[in-house]
Formats: sequence, structure tokens, C-alpha cells
Amino acid sequence: MQKLTIYDISKLSGVSVTTVSRVLNGSSCVNEATREKVEEVIRKHGYVPRQSSRNFVQRDLYAVGLLMDDIRHAYMAELAYAIDLELSKWQVNTVVCNIVDVEREFVSQVDNLIEKRVNGVILMGSIFQNDICRVTIERRYSGFPFVSVNGNFALPNVHEVMQDQFRGTREAVRYLHRQGRRNIGWICYNKSNSDKKKYAGFMDGARECGLPVPNIQEANEKSLAEGKRATALLLQRYPETDAIIYSADILAVGGAHALNELKIPIPQQVAIIGFNNSSYACQCYPPLTSIDNNIAETGQAAARLMMQVLNKQEAENVVIPCGLAVRESTEAIHHKTNMEEGLEL
Repeated sequence: MQKLTIYDISKLSGVSVTTVSRVLNGSSCVNEATREKVEEVIRKHGYVPRQSSRNFVQRDLYAVGLLMDDIRHAYMAELAYAIDLELSKWQVNTVVCNIVDVEREFVSQVDNLIEKRVNGVILMGSIFQNDICRVTIERRYSGFPFVSVNGNFALPNVHEVMQDQFRGTREAVRYLHRQGRRNIGWICYNKSNSDKKKYAGFMDGARECGLPVPNIQEANEKSLAEGKRATALLLQRYPETDAIIYSADILAVGGAHALNELKIPIPQQVAIIGFNNSSYACQCYPPLTSIDNNIAETGQAAARLMMQVLNKQEAENVVIPCGLAVRESTEAIHHKTNMEEGLEL
């Protein structure tokens, strides 16, 4: 969308600024031919109202809701920031909405966003990929635009940005295997469809590398304390473990705390890998190797996809590849590995 002003539209359509303003405000004082001329310019080039405008209808026309389960998590905060930063290029506002119980609150929260006159909603996370949300979108919001991050709905009004989490986790297993690790553990918070894809990728990688039955421990929540508890329990059950992959960075940071307290050297005895390459990855000792799902690129793609939909442009679903940000928790070299080509960047 080009960032045309009301004056640009006036010049392109050959009518006065006052007439353009009347068309934008839905005034009945404009004849049909003139209205069509102005609307054709807007359809072709787009129009974003100045945020300093006092006209509430104009200002409110361009807003996008961000629906997530918990913005306190570093992944959600960084993703929301990336989306907001990209939408701000079009002077589009974001309305952030946390949802505690997705299945019970989905309708009320989406209704609340629509009442605030958002033009579309971005669903942040695969937690929204469930039967209740899908049926609700299909029947209640069939004419309303959604963009989903890591949720697969296969509905005409839902466009999708998918991170290739399956492949990212599988390649992390292969990376550890190349390092000589043969007893690789998996610690996850198995709540969402993303968690299931990560687990499937882990198991596929283990089978491909001919590893024994993996050492698996489920976490009860995504927190540092739970990562610490789950790691201690996994090592107690499987003392031969020489590497652990976690489904979230915060769990891996808790794991690093547990290993440090147990005086188990990282990575010499146990290597650890997190997921998301979030700010947590550099906030533990040693710095954490993490599967990089390119949060900034994901947010940019979600914002651009939403703008394409709002502009009635052709929009295609996007797949974001995952890489591996390598730090001292697996080896003492800083670099990033491209999962698709197996090359160091």
C-alpha cells in the first residue's frame, strides 16, 4: 500500500480535497460518478489517514488486533513488537489482547476487538488451532479477515504464516548427532500444536540418526523453575543423557541453572539447545544455542500479509524456515547454521 494523503487522492482523482473528505466520511452529498472516481483511486493506491486527524472514523479505520495467550513470554513480546513495527510503516495501529482461556474467551475477545473497530485480527500462536476457534471463525466471522501465526485453519478468510518448526527441531537433533551426542533428551511443554510439531521433528530426527529411544520429560508450564525441575528429573531418570533439546528457551535457561547447580559442565558433559532464539538465549550461563524461528521475519510476514488482505491484493500463505543460532551451550563458537542448506553463515 502506498502511503497516499488526502491531497494525493484529490490530485489523482481531479476533485477537491473537500470532496475526497466527504467520500471518506460516507457523506451523501457526493454524486455517484464522483464517488466512484475517488474510490477507484483509493482501491488502486490505498489510503492511510493521518494519525493526528481528529476524525475518529478515519483514524479507527486502520487498526489490527493482536490476539495472544500471554504477552509476558519473550517470544510473544518479540513477535508482537515485530508486527507492530511493520504495521507502523503504514501508520496502522495495533490493539493488543491477551486471552487466558482460548476456548471459553475466544468469541468475547474477538467481539471486543471488532467493537474497537479493528479491520483484522492476527492470531499469534498455534494455541488457536482448535475446533472451537475454527468453527467460530467459519460461522461467526466468515467475512472478517484473520492472519494466523503457526495455526492451520484452511479457511478462505484466514491467511497463514507458518514457521517450519518440525524441520528446525529435526535438524537440531542431526546437529547434535554430528557432534557425537548419542543420548539426547527432550523436554517440552506439550500444550499447543506447535509443541506437537516440535516433538514430531525431534522424534523424526532421532529415528533418522538411529538413536535409542529418546529420553523424554514433559514440563507443566513454560517457566524457568519448571525447566529446572524437569531437567533434574530427566537426569535422575536417564543419567546417561549427553544432550537436551527444549521446546522453549525459558525451559532451557532453567535447565542451565539445574546443570550448573549439579556441577555438570555445559557443553562438555551435557549440551543444551532451546527454541525461539529469544532474548532469554543470551541471559544464561553459558549463552544458549537455540533453534531460530526468525521471530522478526515472522512478524513482518504476518503484518504484510494482513495489509495485502486489507488492500484486497493477492495474498499467499508464508512458510518461515528455521535456523540454529549456535552458542556456548553446545560449542564454544558463535555462528548461525542455515538448516535448509546445512551451511554455516
